Amino acid sequence: MLEKLTQFWRNIQGELFPFVEKVLDEPLTNKLKQVIRTLELIQIENFIHTPIYRQGQSPKYRKQIARSFIAKAVYNMGTTRELIDRLQTTPALRRICGWGRVSEIPHESSFSRAFAEFAKNSITNIVQEYVIKENYKDEIIGHNSRDSTAIEAREKPVKKNKDKSRSVSEVVLRKVKSQKKSQHVSKGSRV
Repeated sequence: MLEKLTQFWRNIQGELFPFVEKVLDEPLTNKLKQVIRTLELIQIENFIHTPIYRQGQSPKYRKQIARSFIAKAVYNMGTTRELIDRLQTTPALRRICGWGRVSEIPHESSFSRAFAEFAKNSITNIVQEYVIKENYKDEIIGHNSRDSTAIEAREKPVKKNKDKSRSVSEVVLRKVKSQKKSQHVSKGSRV
């Protein structure tokens, strides 16, 4: 597994990044490299199927939208509007996601419909399952969970009343012994 991953990273850094920089005609930032690595690792476009267009808005650009959502996660963008603005102003990101021109980027509503479709089809679960099966198929995975939730408990035990903690017979026996002791002491003092 480690050898496979090492080879994967060498291919990306040694071959893919220089190729992409040459095609884009600009140097890649660290975030763009992270987007490329992520897209190359999961290859989400292999899991996206464009539905047959019958009526209404065409469901084209599903693969580009899926790649854009990956970029949105890598860049930690809060809204789809922010993603669209970034795609419109960053040619390198736009081309990495699969759009050549700004005019090709669909409206925010198309992104929302595509997202709903991806969620309905559980695309993220399918991709995650595939990546794990592909990369860890011969591995045993250990897992250790720790819970640090506070548990209400007493720090010290509650003191018990001595008489209440003993049985009735013990209390009676103790009183009898103390009475005998006091009688013995009083007899000894007369002498």
